[in-house]
Amino acid sequence: MDFRLDPKNTALLVIDMQNGFCHEDSAMGQSVGVEPQQSIVPRISEVIELCRQKQLPLFFSQQVHFSEDQTRLRKKLPTHFKKQTFVPCLQGTFEVDFYEPIARLVREDDHIISKHRASVFYDTNLLTRLRMLGIETLIVTGCNTEFCVAHSVRDAYAWDFELIVLSDAVAGIKEEHHRNCLKLFSDYFAIVMESSTLRNSFER
Repeated sequence: MDFRLDPKNTALLVIDMQNGFCHEDSAMGQSVGVEPQQSIVPRISEVIELCRQKQLPLFFSQQVHFSEDQTRLRKKLPTHFKKQTFVPCLQGTFEVDFYEPIARLVREDDHIISKHRASVFYDTNLLTRLRMLGIETLIVTGCNTEFCVAHSVRDAYAWDFELIVLSDAVAGIKEEHHRNCLKLFSDYFAIVMESSTLRNSFER
């Protein structure tokens, strides 16, 4: 598919590259491992550098959960936390912080979006910021493919953004779910490509 990205209306979205999803000492790391999430750090780092060269705005989402979240504690049916037996990124823990290799790349003028649910759009000011900046296209990276990335991609599409998902710069907990989501993104919501092809996708 032939297209060109206009840097003036394109932004990079880095979803939840935090200790809670990337550090081996996190609850998730101790439960299911974080090797897939760690493996995408080099690609995301390269994409961040490229997007800075193109002067794109950068958005980093940061998941924060509360141990006494009454909206979840009152539920009668099991939440995804109950099903997976761990709660990542609890407020006040090191898990909320950005994973160090990513943290060192975050600048003061970048946009940090704190969120409490899967989608980076849900009950945040991301949409307002994107509209104020005239953003029409989002380049999506981060984790986890089958949950926060998937929710964010669907919401972005519903808000009429054009989407590029970088297949080697997103990672999931389960490889099967990761692959299925990439196929779903490609079929319905986004152009899915490898990060190595991104540079040549910008307008010259």
